[in-house]
Amino acid sequence: MTDQELMLKMRAGNQIAFDSIFNAHYESLVRVAYSLVSDLVVAEDVVQEVFIKLWERRATINIEKTIFGYLKQAVIFHSIDYLRKSKRLDERNLRHNLSSQKLNINTPESELLSKENLKAIFEKIDALPEKSKLIFKLNRFEYLSYNEISKQMNISVKTVEYHISRALEILRKSVFGLLVMELLEVV
Repeated sequence: MTDQELMLKMRAGNQIAFDSIFNAHYESLVRVAYSLVSDLVVAEDVVQEVFIKLWERRATINIEKTIFGYLKQAVIFHSIDYLRKSKRLDERNLRHNLSSQKLNINTPESELLSKENLKAIFEKIDALPEKSKLIFKLNRFEYLSYNEISKQMNISVKTVEYHISRALEILRKSVFGLLVMELLEVV
């Protein structure tokens, strides 16, 4: 069965389709999480949390590429969030784990995953204006769509778009500054 067929069935509430996705990807995702958090119990918890969110949001999730790619990205972000929250971000381990895992996330942000830059990015996120920060976190860390956020916060989709754009603009400027500083250190 293709990813699209499984997603269609899962969206309709088909537990067997969800179980198929879970069984096909669970072990690989635990390995991805473990390579980042270095704790099997935490890695399993991270993956289970990602699958719980997948099931809870099955009706609204839009997976553009593969199910595994989507889940892998979610596991990576949840693992990094765990590390940030637990203050276990050890620069050498994170850099080594990320490079050895050879994570294939095709975003500019993936180029910046060093401890200093990651810490600085999360500090910049935490420094965003309250409403922008909340909306940004719901979208980027909780994987809520703009529509879901607008309903949850009782605001318009345009307001959500504004706050995401505002947050991204602030973060882009900050991230650009980090890149420049990193380049200056190399020279």
